[in-house]
Amino acid sequence: MSTATISRRALTRTSAVLIGTLAATTLFTTAATADDADPVVGDAVEVADDASTVGQDEEGLFELEAPDEGGVQAQNFTSSVRGWVPGSKESRHWADNDYTEIKFTGCTMTEATGRSLDVQLHQAIPFGLDKSIGSKRFSNCFKGSGKTSRGEWDAHYSNGDNRYFTIPRHNGSEHQRTHVSVKKVYVDVSKAD
Repeated sequence: MSTATISRRALTRTSAVLIGTLAATTLFTTAATADDADPVVGDAVEVADDASTVGQDEEGLFELEAPDEGGVQAQNFTSSVRGWVPGSKESRHWADNDYTEIKFTGCTMTEATGRSLDVQLHQAIPFGLDKSIGSKRFSNCFKGSGKTSRGEWDAHYSNGDNRYFTIPRHNGSEHQRTHVSVKKVYVDVSKAD
């Protein structure tokens, strides 16, 4: 193959990458809007101060590690969390755009005196900025291996196709170097059950 042919192919690939980057940048500048301006936030079940609302309607791109187990789930599922530091990972993604309930049972945290974590639910918006549906503060799950914290999010967002959660703060801080583990994580995508 001649040098001219190799140069033309390299130039064509470079042009394609630049055009793709420009198209992606243009698409990501438009944020999705919510059908419901203020999603309804559920109450705590076991402890009055558990799963309290932390923040709502935060927008932005989230540069996090890829989901541990990958794939999109269209139904309820059970999982666990091992050694997450604040904001370090995201959960697997599941098909959902209306109601979500998340339960944590048996939480532990290393090198910390306080015992709470914030669970933030995100709506994935294809070709747009992911939408934060809000955070809940979980503390009851730290009170024993069988204790559960529960949070509900009941909101619909335009153009959303799946959801995932992050743990952005331990004990109210995103700067702690503590590690949190959860024995059982249960995600329920149906309000009926």
